[in-house]
Amino acid sequence: MSLGRGGVVRAIGLMSGTSCDGVDALLLELAHVDERHEPRVLGHAYVPFPATLRAELRDPAALTLRRVAELHFELPRLYHDAVRELPHWQSASVCGMHGQTVWHAPPSQGSTVANTLQLGSSGALAALLGMPVVGDMRGADVARGGEGAPIAPFSHWFFTPPSHPTRLVVNIGGIANYTCVTRELERVSASDIGPGMMISDALARHVSRGSFDCDRDGELSEGGDVYQPAVDFILDHPFFARPSPRSTGREDFGAGFVAGLLVRFGELDGATLLRSSLWATATAIVTAAREQEVDIGEILLTGGGARHPGLREMVAELADPIPVVVHDGGVFAPEHHEPAAMALIAARTLARLPSSLPQVTGAREPAILGHVHY
Repeated sequence: MSLGRGGVVRAIGLMSGTSCDGVDALLLELAHVDERHEPRVLGHAYVPFPATLRAELRDPAALTLRRVAELHFELPRLYHDAVRELPHWQSASVCGMHGQTVWHAPPSQGSTVANTLQLGSSGALAALLGMPVVGDMRGADVARGGEGAPIAPFSHWFFTPPSHPTRLVVNIGGIANYTCVTRELERVSASDIGPGMMISDALARHVSRGSFDCDRDGELSEGGDVYQPAVDFILDHPFFARPSPRSTGREDFGAGFVAGLLVRFGELDGATLLRSSLWATATAIVTAAREQEVDIGEILLTGGGARHPGLREMVAELADPIPVVVHDGGVFAPEHHEPAAMALIAARTLARLPSSLPQVTGAREPAILGHVHY
């Protein structure tokens, strides 16, 4: 099977994101790695993390150095389990492993030394799978002065047919980010939007006293009102005043921020708290769409948050008349698009092709992302 610039390539992508709920694995078949097209999704699998691990990853600052080192080798075992759930996984030529982000302090946050850390030893996973693994995908961009995020915009452009009208691809994970997909790669823009489901997930755990990890199907937020002061509190976060390129994560909108939100608005009923946090996310998404310098033909929602019926309705209401769509299958389906991006990056890295966009991250030049463990 070819690993060069021409010919069919099968690649596995692994993604465990800021929601810290588990890992998605996907087997992707690319007709080639250097021309835009929509590749075939050959399989998808999801392995949830144990409850204790979820709790640890949601509070990374509390991890000891010993536990960080353990997780670096423990996570690949879970990733390996997810890969083995894929049909014909052995037919892949490479596996792209994003790893679990436990800290992200890019240049926009004013760090003395810009840094980012994703746990998961690519060497350990390569030994388990018996195939090359590409890991540490954000480091090369950060080393070139970039944010290292968002990481998927190139794939959003690559997977969109050239004839398609301009679209805004919005990935709603723990953090929400967008890619404005234009015909010309040089005109593609992207940025983190702000909190996706991170605040909602934390409020769901609070409201349900730990019985729910998220507001699944809008069950907990149903019947709530939008309380504008709570929405304003979220949207007044300093992140929204930072100029692009900018990125964010649990450092901005994690447990500390939610604790402050509850101090101010904890007397509200749970459904209203949740609905207000969702309205803030929807407002930030549509604001990003309205601020683009080109006309947006559609807003394509993906990522786990795209499955939330209430959030979809809010975005559609605020975005009207721009159509809002969610794909049920293919590379842009909510569960598929991030691991598909990791698979594409891995295949291009083996072909020594860059997969970053300097105009998005602020880096000095494009980068071949990740290192390869054979």
